[in-house]
Amino acid sequence: MESSSSITEGKPYKDANDHIAKGNYIEALKILEDLIRIHREDQNAWLIRIKQGQVFLKLSLETENSDMEFTYLLGSVGCYSEDERLSPFCANSLHMLANKLGSLMYYKKCLVKAKLALSVTFQDITDPVVRQIRFNEKQKQILRIIKDAESKIASPETLVASTMKQVSKPKVLESEKIPETRQGVVKRLRSFWVGLDVKVKRDFMKVNIAKLLSFVERVRYRDGRDVLENVLASARKDMIWTFWMCCSKRFSSAEECKNHLEEVHAADFKPGTKKDKVQRIGKDWARKISNGSWEPVDAAAAVEMIKNQLADVKAFASKCKNGWSKEWPLAADEERGKLLKEIKLLLVSLCDHKTLSCSVRDWVMYFPVKHLEKLEVSAQSLVDSLLVETPQSICFLECPELNQILDFLNNLKCERNDGAKLVSRAVDSFLDRTRVKENIDFDPQFSYLLLDRRLLKSNNAPCDDERTINVFDPIAHYAKAHAQGDDIIPWLYDNISVDKIFPKPIREYNLDIWLAVLRAVQFTCRNLETKYTNRKLLLGYVTSLMIIERICMSEDERRRNLQEDQWIRYASILCDECEEILPEISVDRKIFLGAVRDVLEGALLPPFDVPDLDDCLNLIREQKSCRDDKVLESIGLLTLVVTHKVLLIDSKILLIENSRISLLNNLARLSAFDNRTYILQLMKPFLLNEIMNMERKAKADAVAADLALEEEKKAQSKKKNDKINKQRASMSKFSPLDQTVEHKPPVNLELKTVEEDSMEPENALASESGPLESSSKTQNQEEATKDGPAEMLDMPKEDSLSAHSESAIGGAAARYNSALDMTLKALLNIKVLKEDLKNNTQRFQQVPSALQHFFNAFVSESIKTEGVYSCILSDLLSSLEEVISMSSDAAKVVVAILEFWCCWKNPEGESLVTRLFTLAENERMSCRKCRWITNYPEKSSYAIVMPADSIRQLKCAFESMKFVDILKVIRMEYQKSCNIKTGGCGESNFVHHFISRCPPVFTIVLEWEKSETEKEISETTKALDLELDISRLYVGLEPNTNYRLVSMVGCGEEEEHFCLAYENNRWVNLGRESLAGEDVSNWKSEVIFFGDFKVNLRQESLSGEDDGNWKSVVSFFGERKIRPEILFYEAVGSMA
Repeated sequence: MESSSSITEGKPYKDANDHIAKGNYIEALKILEDLIRIHREDQNAWLIRIKQGQVFLKLSLETENSDMEFTYLLGSVGCYSEDERLSPFCANSLHMLANKLGSLMYYKKCLVKAKLALSVTFQDITDPVVRQIRFNEKQKQILRIIKDAESKIASPETLVASTMKQVSKPKVLESEKIPETRQGVVKRLRSFWVGLDVKVKRDFMKVNIAKLLSFVERVRYRDGRDVLENVLASARKDMIWTFWMCCSKRFSSAEECKNHLEEVHAADFKPGTKKDKVQRIGKDWARKISNGSWEPVDAAAAVEMIKNQLADVKAFASKCKNGWSKEWPLAADEERGKLLKEIKLLLVSLCDHKTLSCSVRDWVMYFPVKHLEKLEVSAQSLVDSLLVETPQSICFLECPELNQILDFLNNLKCERNDGAKLVSRAVDSFLDRTRVKENIDFDPQFSYLLLDRRLLKSNNAPCDDERTINVFDPIAHYAKAHAQGDDIIPWLYDNISVDKIFPKPIREYNLDIWLAVLRAVQFTCRNLETKYTNRKLLLGYVTSLMIIERICMSEDERRRNLQEDQWIRYASILCDECEEILPEISVDRKIFLGAVRDVLEGALLPPFDVPDLDDCLNLIREQKSCRDDKVLESIGLLTLVVTHKVLLIDSKILLIENSRISLLNNLARLSAFDNRTYILQLMKPFLLNEIMNMERKAKADAVAADLALEEEKKAQSKKKNDKINKQRASMSKFSPLDQTVEHKPPVNLELKTVEEDSMEPENALASESGPLESSSKTQNQEEATKDGPAEMLDMPKEDSLSAHSESAIGGAAARYNSALDMTLKALLNIKVLKEDLKNNTQRFQQVPSALQHFFNAFVSESIKTEGVYSCILSDLLSSLEEVISMSSDAAKVVVAILEFWCCWKNPEGESLVTRLFTLAENERMSCRKCRWITNYPEKSSYAIVMPADSIRQLKCAFESMKFVDILKVIRMEYQKSCNIKTGGCGESNFVHHFISRCPPVFTIVLEWEKSETEKEISETTKALDLELDISRLYVGLEPNTNYRLVSMVGCGEEEEHFCLAYENNRWVNLGRESLAGEDVSNWKSEVIFFGDFKVNLRQESLSGEDDGNWKSVVSFFGERKIRPEILFYEAVGSMA
């Protein structure tokens, strides 16, 4: 047995607290669940349960889904209800549940727990003063809960459910909306699909497994192929897509998983013996109740038939269907008929909801048996006529008995207002993210995956919950499939239809809701245990009443041979019986003493307490003279009351059992994993690539056909011209002009064709030159200057462009430099630079031609035209090639670019680079020992350089320290000696930094070891701030001299560079050779788990819910192991 301090002071418990504080609830729940498993039997395990309950409360407050909110609240109740010391917390959670549902049941449970909470002390608080203060505060809160609960229980008609949070639509529905940028492509592909031959469409539904594996390996590396092969192997073996997982064990069916949950996770309660378990009526009786006509029978005539025509009665009774016979004489009794119809409706409803117990059925059937006995029908005749086996015997009853049955049945409930349906809805909402509607089957050779043929018509098919795998012959399977629809195209583009969050470790992706539902099941099982305990007490009480009745009947037998004056009162005999059993007292005998006391006192309702022996015996002795008739009357009344209570509690047990089964089914659903979610993540991109290749080939064939036709026309025209020329040659001398026309090369249409079909990746390089050619001009440079930069006159002329296009096609890829590309993009996102370029177009002549082209294209925005940027980038790289070669060092590249731009000067002689980027720094050292002041010469630079590891270490040591203060501390570590030669003392001192002016752009370069882990990169990136107040870095500046981070250049593995820029209030990642950005929150790494087999996959474009905030940037750098190297901050004033 461990002390409470050994649990709370342990590292796991502290780690769980840290995770809770940071909002990492899944991690906290994992640790707490492990602690509960280890310390389950420890008396201080309540400390862990209270912490887990707090996590569920926090989750309920943060969720936007009202059903999830309720589920988490119920999970907290499940945690708190396991220990009486947690009664105050349990009462509070139950009160919240009662308010949410407007549930009388939860108010009653809340009241019980709240009254118990009044006696709970805070033993974990050692300080007596603090403990008393806490106790008083808790008492006030509990008393308020008790008052409110009692008020609600007293006026149940006023109960209404509180206004809960709106249920948010499942995220999967949002995926049906295709982004606007893709709508054009989808529309085009839909048109292409509609025009395909039916056979081609049907063949498209057959997915070649070998090709799919090859595609996955090419796109996602070998790990992705391994995952797919494992999934397919599992599917071939089990012929089902789904498996169930719990406690690292794999189950092949839901029933097997539920058995595990019941046996290992206490998801069931079973009474001591099978006969003690409350049983539902079977299907046979349910069918008899539902299918009967329920018309009143003429009891007198029917009894005559039984007495005089028993053989005929036995004959027709044995032949009747569902226990109902039309041979019984009917009575024209409207009142009885009405009562019977009402009884039928109630019984049918109870059957439908599976809450009609065998004990209630037997109690109802006891009425016709007793009624027919009164009409002198023997027990054997009842058996022979099969009346004891059919509810038709109830139709023999008169109105008083029918009313008695009806009154009792009206007290039985078909449903329990415990919120189990809300939990089911919450699970449905959660599983919508991973639910797959489409079947996926195999061909007989297992070489093809066969897509659901319903996709040929529509993608609105109902979900396939069976998840079984069939083997079909593809030709026969698709032979009759309608292929008129085109919904398959948006289905392929709808990558969000498969939850991208799903492929996580099984214990992570749904641990919060899984544990909440498990705690709800366990809470329900404890309710079952309580009901069975009460039922056992009630049955013991009924048994005691039967014993008391037998004792009285024994006295009646004895009295037959005695005079009345020798009779002994029942009360006296019962008192003597109690005196005799006193030495050997047990629970059953205590119940017997209580029953005797209640009978002799004439109690209307049994108190169901375990009486104090001495008090109980004194009361019994005082009632020794109680009359016999009163004793018998009291026995009958108490038997009736207790029997009704047993029947009601049986019905309640079935209601609770229904909730338990519902919750257990939901828990099993949360333990299930559909491998089709993996398959579709890989298959959809593959199929989309296939259909785009089909479209591309069709277009290429069409273009080839057009070119062939045009060439044929030209050939015919040439033959005709040759004929004419020959005729002219025979009439006149040969003309040079004719020669020129005759040998003029044909017009190159290939570039134009590619330009029109530039969507094709294979022709990307060719298409890039298309816009340049169309925009080229023949005017000279002077004319271009007059017309303005928008005319793009500084671009290469037509003849030079042709040569340039050819060289670009041949070598652009070889000359590509990602550091140059991304650094240019980062610079172009600086607002002050963009404005400066637009306002000074007349001075573009000062710079080299490659830079002229770049500036002109940027200002005119023609740089956004497809292919232009790529071509200009190649020119710039050629101009800078001697300086940067193929350097992958972004810092060197940015220096080379800025040095290249230094030739651009304004009228005052100051270059653009000096004006915008140059940081002129002065250093001063004031010796703290000799007070000697040394001023150092001014130094100019484009950036300050900082070691990344120092930034990371300081941030980890001082979490609240701002980035600018971290920079300041690092710079303070740089010290200089007080110069002895100039009169100093040689002491080392800090150096203070000054700047004469604040540049519009403030650049920071981070130096890396280039061996950092993902965690180290994330920690370093977290240290960065979006805004810097450089007055904290440089002496003498005005406070709040703020700069805003506008762009960054990072370097990943294999020296690939990335540019992140802040555009339109979001961070975007700018891709290679394009100025279009993609939201950073849409770029995530992916980890897939196949059982316990973990693989990292490259996921290039994932849809995210995040809006591109800073957390997404940190994740982007960390997950992709990209080191931020250059940070461009822009003065806030210049951005306005």
